[in-house]
Amino acid sequence: MTMAATPNAKVAKFGASNFEYGVLDANENIKETRKVTGLKEVKITLTNEQKTLAADDGPYLILSGGITEAKETINIFDVDSQMKKDFYGINIADGTEVYTKNITPNYVATMFRTKLSNGKHCWFGLLKGMFSIPGISTKTQDGTPDPDADEIEGSFVPRGDADTGQILLIGREDNEDFDFEKFHKMVFGDTAPVTTPTDAGSHTDNTAH
Repeated sequence: MTMAATPNAKVAKFGASNFEYGVLDANENIKETRKVTGLKEVKITLTNEQKTLAADDGPYLILSGGITEAKETINIFDVDSQMKKDFYGINIADGTEVYTKNITPNYVATMFRTKLSNGKHCWFGLLKGMFSIPGISTKTQDGTPDPDADEIEGSFVPRGDADTGQILLIGREDNEDFDFEKFHKMVFGDTAPVTTPTDAGSHTDNTAH
């Protein structure tokens, strides 16, 4: 008798917090990471191109090109000068951000988490990408301040070998073998110190050492 598969748990994801990034050096190593507060929204878009071959007067075979594009759109209330220096290589002189014509963005890895309705978290890590320089949008204040978040978009490629390199990692605390320290190292590598999640004590049993 064939046994039915276990039905999925009734869980929903919501929220965004614990945004963290690290800058990759020429050897794709990360020496340290930085946490940034003020995260409002994150969107990850993956493109998996497919082609349907026709034969015998009908669809015959579907070919997949794998993940051909990965983008991360981040809405954060303030992309500060340090983040701009790390992401875009912008020079800071006398407290001023200096934008030159030949700015070359750095490759970065990013990580953030959402909450699960079961009290755990789901972590997302993108391993190697460049972000576009944000524009500036502001408006006059009329009554209660209502600031807009800065929006930046990054395009990501595999870290490591072009064929077997990894682009995206998703770690769920409700998976039995999940360990935050191991996940952090998978995203940022062994050379970056592991940082403890904010309010980790109330949401997860995994503590960084």
